[in-house]
Amino acid sequence: MTDVASPPPATERACPRCGAGLEQDQEWCLNCGAAVGSTIAPTPRWRAPVAIVGGLLVLLAAALALALVELSGDPQPVARTPQATPAPTMAAPTATPTAGATPEPGATPDPAATADPDASVTPDPGSTGAAGEPAEWPADRTAYTVVIASSASRAQAERRAREELDNGSADVGVLNSDDYSSLREGFWVVFSGQYESRSDAADAAETRGGEAYARRIVPR
Repeated sequence: MTDVASPPPATERACPRCGAGLEQDQEWCLNCGAAVGSTIAPTPRWRAPVAIVGGLLVLLAAALALALVELSGDPQPVARTPQATPAPTMAAPTATPTAGATPEPGATPDPAATADPDASVTPDPGSTGAAGEPAEWPADRTAYTVVIASSASRAQAERRAREELDNGSADVGVLNSDDYSSLREGFWVVFSGQYESRSDAADAAETRGGEAYARRIVPR
C-alpha cells in the first residue's frame, strides 16, 4: 500500500503586540485589535496650510482697514478766506487858503470858497473810481493787465482791491469777467494797470510777486 504525502504545515503567525496566533490571511488581531496585515495611511499634515491661509487673511484684513482709514481722511484742505484788514480812517484834507486871504484863528477854510474856479482836473487815465475806491476797466479798452486775485464774490474782490490801495498800490480795480471774452465767466477779478504788451504786464506781475500773473482783457 502506497503512503500519500501530506503537505507541510503552514508557518504559524503571531500578533506582534500580544503574541496571539493568527491565520495566514488574517489582517487584524482578534485578541488586541492590532493591525498585522495592513498599513494605515498617515494623517495628512493640514496644520501648516491652515496657518498660512490664516496669516494671509490677517494681512488682507489689515490692508483693508488701512485703506479705509486713508479714504476716510480729507485729502483736500479747504482754503481759509483771508481776514479783511480794516481800512484806516483817512482824515479830511485841509483846503489851502487863497493868496491874500488870512483865515481866522481856529476856523477851517471852506474848500468851495478857496478853490480856483478856472483850474481843471485831469483824471487818472487808468482809474475811474473815487479816492480809495477800486477803479473800473476803461470802456472798450483792449490791453494786458496784472491779475492780482479773483473771487466769485464781488464784495470779497472789492475788499481785496481796497487792501491793495491802502497798502500803496496804484491803479487797482475790479471787473466782472462776464463782460470780457478773454476771461472765464462767473468771477470778479482784481486787476492792476493796463499794458500794451504781454511782456510789460508779465514784468509787472513778477515785480508784484505772489500769485499775480499777466492776462489780456478783451471786452465783448
